[in-house]
Amino acid sequence: MRTLDLDWERIKSVLEETRNPEDVVRRLEPREAAVALPYTDCTDPLERLRRDPNVGTDPLVTVLVTIHTKVAEKVEDWAPLACPDTRAAEELTGEAVARAKARFLRDRAGGRECLDLCAGIGGDSLALSEHYSVHSVERDGSRARALRVNARLHAQGEVRVLEADAIREPPTGDADVAHADPSRRGARRPQETRPPATRLREILSDLPHLIEVPPATETRPGTVVFSRAREVRAVCWTNLTDGAAAVVSETYAVLEGTPEVPKDAPRPNRVSYVIEQDPAVRKARLSTTLAEELDAYPTLVPGSESLLATTGEPPEDPPDHVVRVVKVGEEGEGPPTVRSIGVRLNRRDVARLRKSYERYDVVYVTRAGKLPGRIVYEREF
Repeated sequence: MRTLDLDWERIKSVLEETRNPEDVVRRLEPREAAVALPYTDCTDPLERLRRDPNVGTDPLVTVLVTIHTKVAEKVEDWAPLACPDTRAAEELTGEAVARAKARFLRDRAGGRECLDLCAGIGGDSLALSEHYSVHSVERDGSRARALRVNARLHAQGEVRVLEADAIREPPTGDADVAHADPSRRGARRPQETRPPATRLREILSDLPHLIEVPPATETRPGTVVFSRAREVRAVCWTNLTDGAAAVVSETYAVLEGTPEVPKDAPRPNRVSYVIEQDPAVRKARLSTTLAEELDAYPTLVPGSESLLATTGEPPEDPPDHVVRVVKVGEEGEGPPTVRSIGVRLNRRDVARLRKSYERYDVVYVTRAGKLPGRIVYEREF
């Protein structure tokens, strides 16, 4: 495949020496520069390359820039990553989340040999290689080829790649643990992934495992939710916890407990502070668990995963599972961020709220009502 027929070692070498866009363009061939520029601070790689007389009208340059712009958004140390097409780039697990998943497996299961099914171009395999000898299985030939390149460029340990069907030829024999990341494109239920996550769970039932499922999958015991940059990035089935777990990928903070629907709620007019939990906590239905740690109410709305609240003082040193703490009713510097929790807002609604509460830092809109306030703590990410 032409998107893979490049000197990847040369591209990596140049990026290790410089991230200056002009140096990259000068030292690499146009197609190689099209791969490398998205990993630099160049704001418009395609426009920069079009100014180069050597590029001409090469259509592959545009394709490569498009692919690697998507890849570069997800990686930090793994530059570059060979990738055959945009769909493979979209399905790539981001580096921080992949490392958090690999660490979860290592901490809970240990072992030396890991089986990585539906491995794609290797994001999870690379992270797993930091703790295991990895046997990666990928049925798509172009992705398997890219995975071999990426393992050669970035793997910390052994990564063996098998081009095979994970369902028909699952080589589970020597593995101590397993990971699977089936395609979730268009899927809302675990049985709709390709291959079905339900079938993968049957195959891997005898091994400690993580199996990624669609984000819409209902949380139950045996679910781990990984967040990054304050968004849910991965929902996995596992047999490594009896309850549910919420993991903040940037810091690997883990909150574990029994998923449940909060029952109690204070009246909004009694709330002194809003404590906004990480979305992984909300998705994992662990607001009650976090609230108990913080001596707070688990929700503002009975029977739903809303915001945490306190009628007294907030925690002095909030854990990583807290995104921000807001003093309700106190003006800040504005203009406000509008956060909708369980309520649908359109652009006109948001504009109206920003104008009405222009002197506040944030406005929470919940089914219990609106709570404007001043941010007194915000987690860095």
